[in-house]
Amino acid sequence: MHILLFIFYGIVGGYALTRIPFFRNSGIKPAALLVLFGLRVAAGCLHNVIAYRYYPNHGDIWLFFNDSFTTRRELFTDFHTFWADNSAWAYLPHNLIEWMHVLLNFLSFDNLYINTLLFSFLTFAGAIALFRVFASRFPDDALTAGCVILLPSTLFWTACIHTEGILYTILGFFFFTLNRLLAGGGVSIRRVLLCLFLFALAVFFRPAILIGLLPATLFWIISEKTPRYTKFLLPAGAAALLLVLFIPHLSSSLLQHLSARQQEFQALTGNSRIYLPGLDSTWASFGRVLPRALLNGFFQPLPGSGGQAIYGAFAMELGLIWLIIIVAFFRMVFSRSRPSSPLHSGPTLSQSLPAGRPVPLTAFGISCLLFSILGMLLIGYIIPFVGSIVRYRSLFLPFLLAPFLHILRQTGLSSSLNSWLKRNFEKS
Repeated sequence: MHILLFIFYGIVGGYALTRIPFFRNSGIKPAALLVLFGLRVAAGCLHNVIAYRYYPNHGDIWLFFNDSFTTRRELFTDFHTFWADNSAWAYLPHNLIEWMHVLLNFLSFDNLYINTLLFSFLTFAGAIALFRVFASRFPDDALTAGCVILLPSTLFWTACIHTEGILYTILGFFFFTLNRLLAGGGVSIRRVLLCLFLFALAVFFRPAILIGLLPATLFWIISEKTPRYTKFLLPAGAAALLLVLFIPHLSSSLLQHLSARQQEFQALTGNSRIYLPGLDSTWASFGRVLPRALLNGFFQPLPGSGGQAIYGAFAMELGLIWLIIIVAFFRMVFSRSRPSSPLHSGPTLSQSLPAGRPVPLTAFGISCLLFSILGMLLIGYIIPFVGSIVRYRSLFLPFLLAPFLHILRQTGLSSSLNSWLKRNFEKS
């Protein structure tokens, strides 16, 4: 019965993709939408299988699913216990995932794979929202826009029912709404309120994301509204950050929070633990840990580390990403045909560049880099497990890769892939 129900929901989801205007207006062919949705469902189901086979006690994915039965039983038979177990604010993000399973279990008759299919429809909508933003901000570049949907680690970790999938969906609709607000030619109170709500929701599910999301958002907004001052934003932002950090109360609170968060992770056990020196709420300790934080946040897993064979695939993906970044950086900086300015504020200027000329970083591209670099650095400071690093970092990799991939859009392999994607995936 579960197989037939899986097929039924798959057909319903596929039909909805071809009929809902949000998906139809993405610029992707209906057949390609179905293929991409099927790929996301397959990735989620594969994640369930791998978690069941290789992770102790089947990992968090199966833990959320199994705990949802206890939550459902308490909800209907012992509401006092249910309220005691679910009323704590600190555990609400965790509990919301269990409640989501409770709801989905009514539709799936208690089957995790059907739950994953239904959840994938939601996360696919978030990925399409982000795709539409990248397609507008990195024009004529299907490969760069497509990385938000097809990047392996992002796909793998956001297709299953976990916090990353929820966060990626929220981020997708946040950037989509903010992009429409900035590009729409006028301020809409409804969109402003929706942006604020989505921003707050992302911070609610993962408070640490504020460290990267806030400066990235402010940089993008200010550079769009006052492009003549764009070149002053990064120095001004760095100066403001230093000023805030050296205010004793704020600085002390931030350092204590980050060190406490690291200690929570240090107290956990896991097979993929790697070395990470402890933080002690002082600037000296943060300076001492910085080299290791950079290594862990930006380059782990190193080949052969982590204890699971699957981490080797993530290491290969990360190595390829850094290779693309290095090639793009040298092309942007050292090309004899480089533009006089490495930064422009809008997406349309890149369309007028001569063939073969490297595309400069846009203000939106720099915002993506701010979001990803600050987020990955924070991961390196806090998390001492390869598995958690890979999972947490999966949200940031598309934002790290896209600006550099766009620089190479007119070069040989990128140009060929773009042409192939346009023929097979984009509407004519």
